[in-house]
Amino acid sequence: MLSINQLNDIEKMLKYYRTSDMLYLLYFFPELSPIRDLTILEKESEYFENKDFWNHFQQNRVDTLKGRRPILEIENSGESKNFYQTFLKVKACDPLGVLVLFNLNCLPTKRYERWAGISVGVDLGKRIYIDAVSKGIDVHERYEIPWFDLRNLSLSNFKEYQVYQIHSLEYQISRRERIQFLKSIGLKEEEFLAFIPKHYQKIPDFIWLSVISRLLKCLEKNEDFLANEGFTNFMISGHTEGKVFAPWQMSDQKRYTLVKKT
Repeated sequence: MLSINQLNDIEKMLKYYRTSDMLYLLYFFPELSPIRDLTILEKESEYFENKDFWNHFQQNRVDTLKGRRPILEIENSGESKNFYQTFLKVKACDPLGVLVLFNLNCLPTKRYERWAGISVGVDLGKRIYIDAVSKGIDVHERYEIPWFDLRNLSLSNFKEYQVYQIHSLEYQISRRERIQFLKSIGLKEEEFLAFIPKHYQKIPDFIWLSVISRLLKCLEKNEDFLANEGFTNFMISGHTEGKVFAPWQMSDQKRYTLVKKT
């Protein structure tokens, strides 16, 4: 077991793909990440030694050591109900694979309830790129913002930086793909169908206000800090929780540069 609450474990946790992404966001933007109690389950024996401890976690992600092939073939809801079965699948894919468990500082929502998934690409000192997905699959809205425009950015001028919005036909395809994906991770259509509109609905302004105030304004303030730490090209991504953008990962371009075939 490795835990963020044990200082000696953090260096070891940074050797994992997704775990390091979560740790970087907590380091640079502690108020932005909703993640708490980040812990890695490494061995099956650890689970059986203290089931009550492991079962109190709300969320989970699949992970493995950097340099190995990332485990991409296991999809699950992210909720930690019956996560032990997911852990067994991880070990079948990669003996060094692990399950990352954590809690949130807010009430977790279902995938289909969320307003959007958002990725913010940062070319430090030059430009910001935003890709957003609403109730479907693939990009629904895209924005490009010059770095020096961040200072004067507000909700009133934000839409001036939009460079793409999904067309009606494209949304219908995206909607069908979203429905198939949710079914593939074990959700029933009657649970989520009402949350996926038949026609595209723009991401609400209150979500963009959250992105602007919680992240974009902080990027400019942290420019020197990020540059000194070597983070000049990176991405912050995640989804909304309620009416707030609550990303959980921050990754740079070096994330997958040394991937061995295993």
